[in-house]
Amino acid sequence: MTHLLEVKNLKTQFKIDGKVMQVVNGVSYYINEGEIVSVVGESGCGKSVSQLSGVQLIPTPPGKIVGGEVIFEGVDLLKFKADSEQMRDIRGGKIGFVFQEPMTSLNPVLTVGQQIVESLILHLRMTKADARIRAVELIKMVGIPDAKQRIDDYPHQFSGGMRQRIMIAMALSCNPKLLIADEATTALDVTTQAQILEVLKNIVATTNTSLLIVTHNLGIVARYAQRIYVMYAGRVVESGTTKDIFSEPRHPYTIGLLKAVPRLDEPKGHKLVPIDGLPPDLADKSPNCAFLPRCPYRTEKCLEDTWPELKQVEGRHYAACYVNIQRKRLNFYVGEVDKTKHALSKTLDSIEQQAISARSKILEVKNLKMNFPMYKGILRSKVADLKVIEDVNFEINKGETLGLVGESGCGKTTVARCILRLYNPTEGQIIFAGQDIAQLPKNTLRPLRRKIQLIFQDPYSSLNPRQSAGSIVGEPLKIHNLAKNNIEYQERVAELFKMVGLDPSMKDRFPHEFSGGQRQRIGIARALASDPSVIVCDEPISALDVSIQAQIINLLEELQDKLGLTYLFIAHDLSVVRHISNRVAVMYLGRIVEITDWKSLYENPLHPYTKALLSAVPIPDPFVEEQRDRIILRGEVPSLLNRPSGCNFHPRCPVAKKECSLNVPSLSEVSAGHKVACLGVT
Repeated sequence: MTHLLEVKNLKTQFKIDGKVMQVVNGVSYYINEGEIVSVVGESGCGKSVSQLSGVQLIPTPPGKIVGGEVIFEGVDLLKFKADSEQMRDIRGGKIGFVFQEPMTSLNPVLTVGQQIVESLILHLRMTKADARIRAVELIKMVGIPDAKQRIDDYPHQFSGGMRQRIMIAMALSCNPKLLIADEATTALDVTTQAQILEVLKNIVATTNTSLLIVTHNLGIVARYAQRIYVMYAGRVVESGTTKDIFSEPRHPYTIGLLKAVPRLDEPKGHKLVPIDGLPPDLADKSPNCAFLPRCPYRTEKCLEDTWPELKQVEGRHYAACYVNIQRKRLNFYVGEVDKTKHALSKTLDSIEQQAISARSKILEVKNLKMNFPMYKGILRSKVADLKVIEDVNFEINKGETLGLVGESGCGKTTVARCILRLYNPTEGQIIFAGQDIAQLPKNTLRPLRRKIQLIFQDPYSSLNPRQSAGSIVGEPLKIHNLAKNNIEYQERVAELFKMVGLDPSMKDRFPHEFSGGQRQRIGIARALASDPSVIVCDEPISALDVSIQAQIINLLEELQDKLGLTYLFIAHDLSVVRHISNRVAVMYLGRIVEITDWKSLYENPLHPYTKALLSAVPIPDPFVEEQRDRIILRGEVPSLLNRPSGCNFHPRCPVAKKECSLNVPSLSEVSAGHKVACLGVT
C-alpha cells in the first residue's frame, strides 16, 4: 500500500552552546489518506521537531536535518531546498498546519479575511474576489457565525477558540491532503477543545483529509486517533493501533504515561504513579536505551546492550524494548475495575465525606462581588463597572480540598485574589480565623497573609531569576521573623527543601537551573515556609508534563496529610480536580452554578453546564470513549461587557426554556450539601 506520507529514519540535530543535541534520532512513521494518527510524548521528546523537519521549517542554524527521507505523495521532500518553490507549494498548499498558539501565528495587523485570501491567491492563483468568497465559506465551515461580517475582523477581536478556528480555516484553504495539528488545543478550555476536535474530525470525514495530531493529552488520543506513535528522547519507542496501545502497552514509557494520568472513571483513594526522574539530556551520547535510568522494568541486558530497535510485537504493534512485558491493562482502575477494590473505595469515600462534614469551617466566602471600573477617553472617565464576580458563596472545612473549576474568564482566579486580598472586593465577606479579611486595612493583613499562601500556575515566571532557590524559599522566614538566627534559618530552608523532595544542596542554584517540576516544588516550599493553614493552588500543574503533574499532585496530597493543610484547588482539568478534591464548586461567568462533594458532582451532575464540562473531558481509554455520550456546547462564553439576561448560561444551554432568559436562578440546596443554580433543577 502506498502511504500519503512516509517518514524514514529521520534525523535532526541542534547545535547549542557547543553541544550537538540529537533531537530527532531515526524516526520512522507513516500516515494514509483519510486517517487520524497521533504522535505523543513529553515535552522535548521530539514530537514537534520531527513534524517541522518534515516540511523543512526548523531554524537553520542551530538546527540541521542530517539524514532520512520524508516521502509525500511519492516524492522525497528533503531533496528540495527549504526556500524552494516546490516546498512553498507543499507548505500551506498540500500540507496544512494548525499550531498551538493562534495569536502568535496570526498577523495582528491584517484582518483574518486578508490572511486567508492571501493564502488562496498565493497557492491556488485565485482572483481576489473569488478568494474572498472562498474565505467566507471556510469561516462558515469551521463554525464561526456571521462569517460575512467577521471576515473583516482582526485576530484580537476573536476569542481563543475562535482564533483557533480561523487557523483551521487557513490550514484548509488550499484543500490540503494532510493537516498537522501541533498541540492545537493545548491552550484551550475543555469545552472549546471538544468543539475544535469535532471540527477537525468532521473535516476528515467529509474531505478525506489525513490528520496528524501532535499532543501530550492521552484522552484526546483515545477519543480521536486510529493509530499512535509514542516518542521518547527523539525516537519512536512504541507504535500501533490506539486500542492495542491502550489495552496492551508494551513499552515501559507508554505504561508510565498511562499510569500517571488521572481519570474520570477510576475509583478514588490511590496515588498516581509518576515516572521517576527526568527526560535525558539529548546531548548525551550514551549507547544504552535513553529510558533506562527511569525504567522500573530494566534488566542486565538493558545495561549491557545498545538502544533496542523497534520490533514487531503482534500485527501492527511495535515496541523498542528488550523486556517482554506481558500484562493486559495497567492495574485495577484501567479497563475492567476490580469490584472488591471498587467496593472498598466506595466505603472509604463515605467515611471521608462524613469526617469532612464534621470538621470546622476555616474559610467562608459570603456574597462576594468584584467589579472593575471601565474608563474611556483621554481624561479616563469612568463609563461602567465590569462585573467579574457576582454573589459567590462557599465555605472550606479545615483539612479538606475544595476544587474550583470552570472555563477561562469565569472568575476563578479573581476569587482567589480576593481571598488573598490582592484585590479589594466590591462587596461581600471573606471570613478567616474569625475575621472578615475583606474589610481589614492593608496594614493589618500581614499576619493573616502568613496563614493563607499561594502556589502559582507558571513556576518559572513566579520565581525571581536573580535569587537563588534557597533565598526564594527562605524569604518568608525573614519577612515574618520566623527564624531566630542564621543557623535556624538555614536549618528551616533545608527542612523545606526535603519536605518537597529536593536535595538541600540545590539551594544555591538559580531557577533556570531547575526543571519545570523542580521549580514548582520550589514554589510549594516557599508557600510552606510561613506555616500556612490555607494554600490557594492556582492551576499549579497546568504548565507541566503529565508525569511531572502526577509527582506534584502526590506531593500536595502528602503535605496535606502530614501538615493538615486546607487547599482551594483551582483548575480546568476536571480529572485532576476529581482526584485531589473532597468537594467541587463549578463557576460560570462570575457565578457558582453547582457545588457539592466530588462523588455527587461526578456521578450525578445536575447543572447542564457541569454535565457539558464532564462530557467534554476525554477519558484515556478508547474502549470507554466509544460508549460515551457527548454534549458539545454551542457558541463561546459571553463577554462580561454584554452579559445575557436571566441565567448566564441560557444562550449555550441545550435544555434552556423561555424563563431562563428572564430570571436569574439562585444557588439552592437540592439535597444535603448539593447546591445548584438552575431553574430546571428542583
